[in-house]
Amino acid sequence: MMYDVIIVGGGVAGLYLANLLRNKKVLLIEEHKNLGPIRCSGIVSKRINDFFDLPKNIIEREVNDAFVICGNIGVRMSLESLVINKEKFENFLLSRAKRNAEIRFERVNKISETYKDIVVSTSRKEYRTKYIAGCDGSNSIVRRTFLNEEPKKFYFGKFCYSLEKPFNYYSIFFDSIYSDLFSWIAPRKGRVEYGLICEKKLNEYYDRFITEKKPKDKKDDFFGVIPTGLCKCSFPSGVLIGNSAGMTKPLTGGGIIYSLTAAKIAAREFNKKNPDFGNYEKECRKIFGKEIKYQLWARKIYSKLNDKQKQKLIKILAKSKLKIDMDFPITNILKNHKMKVLRGLFGKS
Repeated sequence: MMYDVIIVGGGVAGLYLANLLRNKKVLLIEEHKNLGPIRCSGIVSKRINDFFDLPKNIIEREVNDAFVICGNIGVRMSLESLVINKEKFENFLLSRAKRNAEIRFERVNKISETYKDIVVSTSRKEYRTKYIAGCDGSNSIVRRTFLNEEPKKFYFGKFCYSLEKPFNYYSIFFDSIYSDLFSWIAPRKGRVEYGLICEKKLNEYYDRFITEKKPKDKKDDFFGVIPTGLCKCSFPSGVLIGNSAGMTKPLTGGGIIYSLTAAKIAAREFNKKNPDFGNYEKECRKIFGKEIKYQLWARKIYSKLNDKQKQKLIKILAKSKLKIDMDFPITNILKNHKMKVLRGLFGKS
């Protein structure tokens, strides 16, 4: 059978894309029958409501405040977020994707392109398609087959759950002893999440953080690789979506909203008789590519700050009464608070 589209990867990006394709022969191939191990904590902005009317059992908690902490300095900042159950969310997407796509739980071993089609070889058989979507994560076989480019950086995240009574706010730590990026304590439904994201020394940072914060009744650790820094995400016969293209935020590692946005753009092209995937890439770069670039720039500056300078930055942000935009924080700062923040950080105390 010749498919119109094969989607490699059954995470959020792949499942949502399958849900959006219409009147097409679609095959989604996912390696793990349970949709894979937990790699993402599932903290998202309320923009997710623009995509779905989520069942109540998926939303664990609404959180609108965060304490940002470094050393003995801590300030309260406002944000709007939802904590979702990632496993239930992906199964919700899977149930919808099954309406439009054939789902196979197999490992993709090889992808090749002939003059007339694309051949996807799995652990069980070969499948042929006109077009392909790589939604297959940090080590994307689709990216390695069609594009000689990688996301700009790879971060590492690790977290666990503890059976404690949660407060209704996040604690975000910028202390350099815990991470070269940041660590957090987050409320969930009937439990608390402890975690961090960093570029180097993951286990060293994580062990210190867990030892000092002492979560009660700690459960299993979860680990994920987070590619960030948007790379080329289109080629003549298809696209990359989500982590495979580095569609994550360099400051936090989150990428659900970017992935959903990109899947929606990609679906518009796949649903055309003659798709132009260059249009997909242009629109992705227009909507969130600049924000990713800004965050890489901010991440580079942040990496040079010592803890005293981080404390100063926290105080400046607190005085600006900034409401954090979880998906476009730097765009928001540059638009509304640019001079105030920069003068405070680099000017005289």
